[in-house]
Amino acid sequence: MTKSRWLPKLLPLAVSFATAMAAAGAFAPPTSAQSNPPPQAQEVQPAPAEGFSIPIWIYPVGAMFLVFIFLPKIGWTLGLIAIGEREVGIVTKKFSRKNLPSSRLIALDGEGGLQADTLSPGWHFGYFPWQYSIRKEPVVVVPQDEIGLIIANDGATIPPDRILGKVVDCDNFQNARKFLTDGGEKGRQLAIITTGIYRINTAVFEVITSANASAKGMQPSQLQLYKLAPDRVGIANVLDGVPIDEGEIAGSIIPGHDNFQKAQSFIKGGGRRGLQEQVILSGSWNLNPWFVQVEQVKMTEVPIGYVGVSCSTSKLH
Repeated sequence: MTKSRWLPKLLPLAVSFATAMAAAGAFAPPTSAQSNPPPQAQEVQPAPAEGFSIPIWIYPVGAMFLVFIFLPKIGWTLGLIAIGEREVGIVTKKFSRKNLPSSRLIALDGEGGLQADTLSPGWHFGYFPWQYSIRKEPVVVVPQDEIGLIIANDGATIPPDRILGKVVDCDNFQNARKFLTDGGEKGRQLAIITTGIYRINTAVFEVITSANASAKGMQPSQLQLYKLAPDRVGIANVLDGVPIDEGEIAGSIIPGHDNFQKAQSFIKGGGRRGLQEQVILSGSWNLNPWFVQVEQVKMTEVPIGYVGVSCSTSKLH
């Protein structure tokens, strides 16, 4: 160890020794010669110099210094992980006696690899660095009047007659374990997330918002709340569902999907892919651009005293 490294340790010992010696000299009993001194002329003696002492504030400051120096090492030994209020801890288990199946990306039962469960804000013990790797990711923020699209990196295979993964009740994709155990499907999702803050495992789900839309091959405007002007109607073209019957040009009206906002209800109700008979009226709507595309057209005004005649080109039943 070099001299510079020894000095901080030896200096307190030297100071303590010097202080003790000075105190011992100040309180030593007088000798016999000193007890009966011969009479002599009084001389003015200079005041003895005071001994060196350590200020009292040095002790709490030193204690705090030691805490800050050694606390990180103690935390490392105990496997302490601190997650901030606006962070999510993504856990990777470096090794395990259980092997992850080749068809899976995310571990659910303690296997090695990326874990489905995340770390919430606070202190977590037992995540020893030789066994776990923790990556801290910021929470997902969807701004006001916008939506977020989701791509699942793991899950069941989407059936060949569909292009989007079914909706699974998983707390807006914040519960990756529930998504995977309840049959969530890998790939683009029917479900979207709306304005808010979400703690999402970004190892399981890729989230697309207006902030990263361009990097994902989309336009930021596609992630905006869809707004329809009062003097227009929306012609809907659905991109997922059962293929339309031969001879038909538009899918029949399906109830209960709230203007195509509840995509799973549309699919379950037998909704057809393609142009739709139902139109969307003016308002603001949370529409998944992977599920439905809307073209706005002007309303047709029929003057007073006239009637409007509608000609249908679809197949008669």
